[in-house]
Amino acid sequence: MEFKGTKGKWEVNPRASRNVRCGNVTIANCSSGQNGENEEEEIANAKLISSAPEMLEMLKDIVKGIKGNNFEVTANEIEQLLIKITTL
Repeated sequence: MEFKGTKGKWEVNPRASRNVRCGNVTIANCSSGQNGENEEEEIANAKLISSAPEMLEMLKDIVKGIKGNNFEVTANEIEQLLIKITTL
């Protein structure tokens, strides 16, 4: 299983909190308009999308661990990722 999306670190743009980028490439724009009506939801969506590559890698490690009964990812790492995604 190889990720076919944009390679590199995905991050929420610090100057536009509803925008996900990788380097200078926009991965996703989670803004539904300029009125700010859904700002909290849009920021949460951007955080979730920016964490997608990390989640994919953790899921791959979990599958490997289940198959080989040897987990490389820890519960603490998963919990930290969940906190990153769900904390505004």
